[in-house]
Amino acid sequence: MLAMLTIGSQLDVCAAKKEKKEGKGLKWEWDGTKSGNENIDKYLLQIDTLYRKVQDYQNSLEGLEIKEDTFSVNGKYYIMSHMEDANHNIYTRGQVNWQCVQAYSLGANIILDMANAGLGSASAALELPQLGFKALKFSKYVKGGPAVISEGTKAIKAVRGKWVANSRRWKAMKDGAIENASSIGYAGFTPEVVEKLNKCYYIREITTESPEYEEVVKRFTGKTPDEIAKEAEEQAQKLAQSTVMPEDKSKSLDKTPDLEDELG
Repeated sequence: MLAMLTIGSQLDVCAAKKEKKEGKGLKWEWDGTKSGNENIDKYLLQIDTLYRKVQDYQNSLEGLEIKEDTFSVNGKYYIMSHMEDANHNIYTRGQVNWQCVQAYSLGANIILDMANAGLGSASAALELPQLGFKALKFSKYVKGGPAVISEGTKAIKAVRGKWVANSRRWKAMKDGAIENASSIGYAGFTPEVVEKLNKCYYIREITTESPEYEEVVKRFTGKTPDEIAKEAEEQAQKLAQSTVMPEDKSKSLDKTPDLEDELG
């Protein structure tokens, strides 16, 4: 019989809270008005572009979450991992691979752009007196640039940190994963469900050597057969009714990401 529990990564929870806290101070109020000074206007446009990149980066990953579920069949314990969005649509393995790599590499590029923009902060401030009476208006924008760089960098690092942790966990789930979910031998895994599991999930058996073993055993301790059966039926129905997001080949990777190479 089968029972499942979303256990969630504590690291992901902490990263999400940190992301929300550090992104809160990101403010930018420039309306696009040009000062007429080439260097100042170039700097303001650079900051404006970075501000939008940070927002786009955060929004593109909002709602996406890698989740882990545990279940028990014939006295054995298993853990499986998948990614879903805010509407509980599930993603293929290839889409998860792409999201993990994209989240890290794009975030790293934005942080580099932030550092480069910081080099122009002082020179833009030095040119403010050349604006005459307009200096008062544009000084608040120029002075707001470093704050965007600082808060934006923190926000990007928080989001990227979550996805680095996700990528490592995702790769760990692949290592030792069961090749075909049908081999588990659970009747609730209909052919349709098995197809989804093999396409979107990694499933690994939990043994006494597994770090999750004690937590999973505790999860099932005290459960009656009827309670486990009920959970099994509900979860099987949920899997059968779940929607798999259409796969865009340009946003899918066959190879599971190994960020250790990218992190150096």
